[in-house]
Amino acid sequence: SSSTSGSAPPRPLSSVHPPVVARVRHATLRMRVLRVAIALSTAAVATAAKKFEEIPLSEDDVAKGLSPQVRVRGSWFTYGSSIADEIDGEAEAYAELEKQAAEAGQEMLRRDGNRANTWARTKPFAMDVTAVSNTQFQKFVRATKYRTEAETFQWSFVLDYLAADEIIAEVDGEGGYGRVQDAPHWMAVKGAYWRRPEGTGSSLRGRGNHPVIHVSYNDSVAYCEWAGRRVPTEKEWEHAARGGLDDEPFPWGSAARADKCNGWTGNFPTENDELDGYAGTAPVDAFEPNGYGLYNMVGNVWEWVNGGNEKEKPIRGGSYIDTIDGEHNHALRVSSRQMVSPDSGGGNSGFRCASGEYLNSDHREIAIEGIDASADGMSQEALQKVIAEEGVEGLTAYLAKMGQNNAQVLTPKQLKERQENGESLLGEEL
Repeated sequence: SSSTSGSAPPRPLSSVHPPVVARVRHATLRMRVLRVAIALSTAAVATAAKKFEEIPLSEDDVAKGLSPQVRVRGSWFTYGSSIADEIDGEAEAYAELEKQAAEAGQEMLRRDGNRANTWARTKPFAMDVTAVSNTQFQKFVRATKYRTEAETFQWSFVLDYLAADEIIAEVDGEGGYGRVQDAPHWMAVKGAYWRRPEGTGSSLRGRGNHPVIHVSYNDSVAYCEWAGRRVPTEKEWEHAARGGLDDEPFPWGSAARADKCNGWTGNFPTENDELDGYAGTAPVDAFEPNGYGLYNMVGNVWEWVNGGNEKEKPIRGGSYIDTIDGEHNHALRVSSRQMVSPDSGGGNSGFRCASGEYLNSDHREIAIEGIDASADGMSQEALQKVIAEEGVEGLTAYLAKMGQNNAQVLTPKQLKERQENGESLLGEEL
């Protein structure tokens, strides 16, 4: 709800949340990340380079101004908060807190907003090299006359650090929409949307190559459909963000380098020393790409992904207000994550597109090895339907009924044990 008096916005602040507020963290976990600079080896880069290929743009893609894409080979990867990111005593602290959370019927999230990692697998897919820029989104709007949800609602969230004094005065004034109660640095600004990122008087001048912001999940879907692409699934996004590295917290490896991405450096929310060179958003191709040739997979803007449900959608990667050490807001990681209302957006939410016929949906709970995927009734859709309706026991019975005598259903614990024992992971991920 609004923290100041004044007229109510077209949608109540209590019904939406800017993609900016970190989950409440236990005091035990408020600690600095161990700054161990481990360089990404040449061998790791070479391995990553073999797992993707550039896709030539079609004439229609060029006419629409779309981002280039790379095709990522399907493979197993670490999915969720990184083991390599844990520091002394943290694993034990998490274990105890997870026990307490389970007893209370709650989910325990790490400082990056994500869950404990497991193994996951994707089939091949393609991912945009960059987030969608203002110039690209402008072409879409001109071609379709599309209006974003921020335009429909006639307001959006703006960081007060970036706002003009007159905008701040209006927000806090009698007729203003106020601020987010538990994150007062975010203001509900009348007239803020993608073309007026800080509200009335602001513009995109000099920011054509910056990521489009103030876009909702629904806006992202509309653009991707026009482009002949789709919003990436959460599993695809994280696989791509890791760039071929296994169990590393950053796209470049293990070194906690605040100068390698666009995040907050300074005393948030009043001081930003701009160690990365930017106070707000940065160009979509700023900083070095990861091992798959993808830019800004951590920091800059949160990116919408396909998952969750009708009430909440995941948003990934962190933004320019998040920090490498996790002291302020979310810890910037390839695993950074939070859930946001699909009609919400703000000054640090953007997206990129994916493509591919196979939809790598987010089903972490189990995997199957030894399955004959070409047999009748063994499609991903059929197996997902069985487990959704009948659970793991029902799926095991279904596999036996269908003559899949060599199939074995694996739990996350079993997958984790295989990972720790260095065993190979085979079969199909649901």
